[in-house]
Amino acid sequence: MSAAPQTNPSQTKFFEVRVSSLMVGRVLHHDVYLLISGQPVLFRKKGDVLAADRAKQLREHAAAKLLIPEDQRQAYMDSLKSAVKDPEMKTDDKSKIIKETAYVHIHDLFTKKDIQPVVSEAKNLVEDMVSFVSSDVAAVASLMGLSAHDYYTYNHSVDVAVYSIVIAKKVYGSDNREILIQAGLGGLLHDIGKRRVDLGIINKKGALTAEEWAEIKNHPGYGMEALRDLQSVPEESKCIVHQHHENFDGTGYPNGLGGEQIHKLARVVAIADVFDALTTKRSYHDAISPNEALNIMHGMQPGKFDPNLFKSFDQKFSPKTGVTLASDFDACSPQHQKLIKK
Repeated sequence: MSAAPQTNPSQTKFFEVRVSSLMVGRVLHHDVYLLISGQPVLFRKKGDVLAADRAKQLREHAAAKLLIPEDQRQAYMDSLKSAVKDPEMKTDDKSKIIKETAYVHIHDLFTKKDIQPVVSEAKNLVEDMVSFVSSDVAAVASLMGLSAHDYYTYNHSVDVAVYSIVIAKKVYGSDNREILIQAGLGGLLHDIGKRRVDLGIINKKGALTAEEWAEIKNHPGYGMEALRDLQSVPEESKCIVHQHHENFDGTGYPNGLGGEQIHKLARVVAIADVFDALTTKRSYHDAISPNEALNIMHGMQPGKFDPNLFKSFDQKFSPKTGVTLASDFDACSPQHQKLIKK
């Protein structure tokens, strides 16, 4: 099919998606545009089918940007939800769809003024994630094996949600579905307060100034303020957002809580947060292996994590590692992350 330019692209708003989120070999429920020379050009219209070979060509062309009209966002999201619930779909394909859905939610959470409807949709997404992780033993490995998203904050939020569900499942068991949802939603929203922090600070490659670091440390409070009046968010998830930087020994922030004063699920998410920060490549440091990450996290004990929860996360540690980390490591600060050495 030849591409046809949009009739009046200047009057249409779009949102960007990745090729892996499109339903290959299935009827599309929305239009898809390619961004060519700065202009949206119709690539596939609603009712068309995207062939596997064409999708492969797009994946190989890394610069290709796919756009969907903003007024067709719900149709796009509904098509993803339907695919996740399809018993015939492969685990790896479902993983891609779940992550792509999550990326759209996180993008909206960080960019839209009114986050209430987005948060409600995010909770539904986490419910799907819990069902997926609980029903398929290969689901977690598939979710975590996907390539990183271009924007670290989005990918990190999704990964922390997955890890939090996994840890909570190990601690509470698979039958406590509501607790797993609370953990996953808290993990997904844990950095929502950063929407109020200047992007220049969040993405800074060099050391933060004292004032910049103080602003970063405000994000748990900002997040709590953003969620306080949202009834769709469980109080447990709000506690996670507010307390995920509190340390078990009382040296964390924003309130210096310690031990049992910190909500148990916030202690769970604190482990997931640091583990993903260590094992994900950033602009200012390379990723380290999960084994190295677990070892250096073990070396940060006692103090940063709940020792019993951390033991349930992983009990196998090598006594030697080529990586060292400052005891005051914080997943949010490039200033501290640069202290990783090999």
